[in-house]
Amino acid sequence: MQPTQLIASPPFPRHPNAMAATEVTFSPERSLEAVLLVAGRLAKPAIHEVLKLLYFADKIHLSKYGWLASGDDYVAMRFGPVGSGAYNLLKAARGDESGWIHPDFFRLVRGSLEIADDKRSINLLRSVDPTHLSPAYVACLEEALNSYAGMSFGARTELSHDAAWRTAWDLAAEDEVGQSPMAVETIARTLDNSEEVIAQLHNQ
Repeated sequence: MQPTQLIASPPFPRHPNAMAATEVTFSPERSLEAVLLVAGRLAKPAIHEVLKLLYFADKIHLSKYGWLASGDDYVAMRFGPVGSGAYNLLKAARGDESGWIHPDFFRLVRGSLEIADDKRSINLLRSVDPTHLSPAYVACLEEALNSYAGMSFGARTELSHDAAWRTAWDLAAEDEVGQSPMAVETIARTLDNSEEVIAQLHNQ
Protein backbone atom coordinates (compact mmCIF):
# COMPACT_ATOMS: atom_id res chain seq x y z
CA MET A 1 0.00 0.00 0.00
CA GLN A 2 1.31 3.43 -0.89
CA PRO A 3 2.10 5.70 2.11
CA THR A 4 -0.18 8.64 2.76
CA GLN A 5 1.10 11.78 1.08
CA LEU A 6 1.62 14.87 3.21
CA ILE A 7 -0.20 17.56 1.27
CA ALA A 8 -1.31 20.81 2.83
CA SER A 9 -4.95 21.64 2.36
CA PRO A 10 -5.78 24.83 0.44
CA PRO A 11 -4.50 27.70 2.57
CA PHE A 12 -6.76 29.88 4.63
CA PRO A 13 -7.09 33.44 3.20
CA ARG A 14 -3.61 34.82 2.72
CA HIS A 15 -2.35 38.24 3.59
CA PRO A 16 -1.08 39.84 0.34
CA ASN A 17 2.47 39.43 1.65
CA ALA A 18 2.03 35.91 3.01
CA MET A 19 5.06 34.59 1.15
CA ALA A 20 7.23 37.54 2.14
CA ALA A 21 9.09 35.43 4.64
CA THR A 22 11.47 36.71 7.26
CA GLU A 23 13.95 34.61 9.19
CA VAL A 24 12.45 33.04 12.29
CA THR A 25 14.84 31.98 15.02
CA PHE A 26 14.08 29.23 17.47
CA SER A 27 12.27 30.28 20.64
CA PRO A 28 12.09 27.69 23.43
CA GLU A 29 9.07 29.49 24.84
CA ARG A 30 7.23 29.23 21.51
CA SER A 31 8.29 25.62 21.10
CA LEU A 32 7.04 24.70 24.58
CA GLU A 33 3.62 26.21 23.89
CA ALA A 34 3.42 24.37 20.56
CA VAL A 35 4.22 21.11 22.38
CA LEU A 36 1.53 21.88 24.98
CA LEU A 37 -1.05 22.69 22.30
CA VAL A 38 -0.38 19.49 20.37
CA ALA A 39 -0.08 17.23 23.40
CA GLY A 40 -3.23 18.71 24.88
CA ARG A 41 -5.22 17.58 21.85
CA LEU A 42 -4.05 13.96 22.01
CA ALA A 43 -5.71 11.27 24.09
CA LYS A 44 -2.37 9.69 24.97
CA PRO A 45 0.37 12.19 24.09
CA ALA A 46 3.78 10.67 23.50
CA ILE A 47 7.11 12.09 22.43
CA HIS A 48 7.18 10.51 18.97
CA GLU A 49 3.70 11.63 17.95
CA VAL A 50 4.14 15.17 19.25
CA LEU A 51 7.48 15.65 17.49
CA LYS A 52 6.14 14.30 14.18
CA LEU A 53 3.03 16.50 14.35
CA LEU A 54 5.28 19.52 14.92
CA TYR A 55 7.20 18.55 11.78
CA PHE A 56 4.02 18.14 9.74
CA ALA A 57 2.77 21.53 10.99
CA ASP A 58 6.06 23.16 10.02
CA LYS A 59 5.77 21.68 6.52
CA ILE A 60 2.26 23.08 6.20
CA HIS A 61 3.46 26.49 7.38
CA LEU A 62 6.45 26.35 5.02
CA SER A 63 4.12 25.62 2.12
CA LYS A 64 1.79 28.48 2.97
CA TYR A 65 4.15 31.18 4.21
CA GLY A 66 7.64 30.29 3.07
CA TRP A 67 9.35 29.56 6.39
CA LEU A 68 9.28 27.16 9.31
CA ALA A 69 7.06 28.60 12.03
CA SER A 70 9.02 26.89 14.79
CA GLY A 71 12.43 28.19 13.71
CA ASP A 72 13.71 24.78 14.81
CA ASP A 73 16.58 22.84 13.26
CA TYR A 74 15.43 19.44 12.05
CA VAL A 75 17.61 16.35 12.03
CA ALA A 76 16.92 12.95 10.51
CA MET A 77 16.80 10.24 13.16
CA ARG A 78 15.86 6.58 12.82
CA PHE A 79 12.13 7.09 13.41
CA GLY A 80 11.76 10.32 11.45
CA PRO A 81 12.54 14.03 11.53
CA VAL A 82 13.06 15.61 14.93
CA GLY A 83 13.18 19.30 15.81
CA SER A 84 16.33 19.62 17.90
CA GLY A 85 15.03 22.37 20.15
CA ALA A 86 11.66 20.76 20.80
CA TYR A 87 13.32 17.42 21.52
CA ASN A 88 15.72 19.06 23.97
CA LEU A 89 12.74 20.53 25.83
CA LEU A 90 11.20 17.07 26.10
CA LYS A 91 14.51 15.57 27.17
CA ALA A 92 14.77 18.26 29.85
CA ALA A 93 11.28 17.28 31.04
CA ARG A 94 12.47 13.68 31.13
CA GLY A 95 15.38 14.68 33.33
CA ASP A 96 18.10 13.79 30.84
CA GLU A 97 21.49 15.05 31.92
CA SER A 98 23.32 16.44 28.93
CA GLY A 99 25.61 19.35 28.31
CA TRP A 100 23.77 19.89 25.03
CA ILE A 101 20.58 20.97 26.82
CA HIS A 102 20.52 24.63 27.88
CA PRO A 103 19.78 25.13 31.60
CA ASP A 104 16.87 27.42 30.67
CA PHE A 105 15.09 24.44 29.11
CA PHE A 106 14.89 22.71 32.50
CA ARG A 107 13.47 25.90 34.01
CA LEU A 108 10.90 26.28 31.23
CA VAL A 109 9.47 22.78 31.44
CA ARG A 110 9.22 22.82 35.24
CA GLY A 111 5.55 23.13 36.09
CA SER A 112 4.57 22.78 32.41
CA LEU A 113 5.02 19.12 31.53
CA GLU A 114 6.79 15.97 32.59
CA ILE A 115 7.65 12.65 31.02
CA ALA A 116 6.20 9.49 32.55
CA ASP A 117 8.24 6.60 33.86
CA ASP A 118 7.98 4.83 30.50
CA LYS A 119 10.19 7.64 29.08
CA ARG A 120 7.74 8.22 26.22
CA SER A 121 4.38 9.46 27.53
CA ILE A 122 3.85 13.18 28.18
CA ASN A 123 1.98 14.41 31.25
CA LEU A 124 0.74 17.99 31.01
CA LEU A 125 0.91 20.14 34.13
CA ARG A 126 -0.75 23.24 32.65
CA SER A 127 -2.69 24.39 29.62
CA VAL A 128 -1.19 26.15 26.61
CA ASP A 129 -0.51 29.90 26.66
CA PRO A 130 -1.32 30.91 23.07
CA THR A 131 0.26 34.37 23.38
CA HIS A 132 3.59 32.87 22.25
CA LEU A 133 2.04 31.42 19.08
CA SER A 134 1.00 33.34 15.97
CA PRO A 135 -2.52 32.71 14.66
CA ALA A 136 -0.99 31.25 11.49
CA TYR A 137 1.15 28.81 13.48
CA VAL A 138 -1.84 27.75 15.58
CA ALA A 139 -3.85 27.14 12.40
CA CYS A 140 -1.08 24.96 10.95
CA LEU A 141 -0.77 23.01 14.21
CA GLU A 142 -4.53 22.47 14.15
CA GLU A 143 -4.40 21.34 10.53
CA ALA A 144 -1.65 18.85 11.31
CA LEU A 145 -3.65 17.53 14.27
CA ASN A 146 -6.83 17.21 12.24
CA SER A 147 -5.01 15.41 9.41
CA TYR A 148 -2.46 13.21 11.16
CA ALA A 149 -3.23 12.74 14.86
CA GLY A 150 -4.10 9.20 15.92
CA MET A 151 -2.01 7.41 13.30
CA SER A 152 -0.19 4.26 14.35
CA PHE A 153 3.50 4.54 15.19
CA GLY A 154 4.45 2.73 11.99
CA ALA A 155 2.20 4.77 9.71
CA ARG A 156 3.30 8.04 11.30
CA THR A 157 6.96 7.10 10.96
CA GLU A 158 6.52 6.06 7.33
CA LEU A 159 4.77 9.34 6.51
CA SER A 160 7.57 11.34 8.10
CA HIS A 161 10.18 9.43 6.08
CA ASP A 162 9.86 11.84 3.16
CA ALA A 163 12.54 12.66 0.60
CA ALA A 164 14.08 15.29 2.89
CA TRP A 165 14.44 12.73 5.66
CA ARG A 166 15.84 10.10 3.29
CA THR A 167 18.48 12.48 1.93
CA ALA A 168 19.68 13.39 5.41
CA TRP A 169 19.40 9.83 6.75
CA ASP A 170 21.56 8.49 3.93
CA LEU A 171 24.25 10.99 4.93
CA ALA A 172 23.91 9.98 8.57
CA ALA A 173 24.40 6.35 7.63
CA GLU A 174 27.55 7.21 5.72
CA ASP A 175 28.95 9.24 8.64
CA GLU A 176 27.87 6.64 11.23
CA VAL A 177 26.61 9.41 13.54
CA GLY A 178 22.98 8.25 13.70
CA GLN A 179 21.48 11.58 12.72
CA SER A 180 22.01 14.32 10.15
CA PRO A 181 20.71 17.89 9.66
CA MET A 182 17.78 18.42 7.30
CA ALA A 183 18.15 21.58 5.24
CA VAL A 184 15.05 23.77 4.95
CA GLU A 185 15.38 23.82 1.17
CA THR A 186 15.44 20.03 1.09
CA ILE A 187 12.24 19.99 3.15
CA ALA A 188 10.74 22.56 0.78
CA ARG A 189 11.44 20.26 -2.18
CA THR A 190 8.89 17.78 -0.78
CA LEU A 191 6.05 20.33 -1.08
CA ASP A 192 3.57 20.60 -3.95
CA ASN A 193 4.48 24.30 -4.38
CA SER A 194 8.20 23.66 -3.94
CA GLU A 195 9.33 26.00 -6.71
CA GLU A 196 7.49 28.96 -5.20
CA VAL A 197 8.76 28.24 -1.70
CA ILE A 198 12.37 27.65 -2.78
CA ALA A 199 12.38 30.87 -4.79
CA GLN A 200 11.21 32.70 -1.67
CA LEU A 201 13.90 31.04 0.43
CA HIS A 202 16.53 32.24 -2.04
CA ASN A 203 15.16 35.79 -1.80
CA GLN A 204 15.36 36.01 1.99
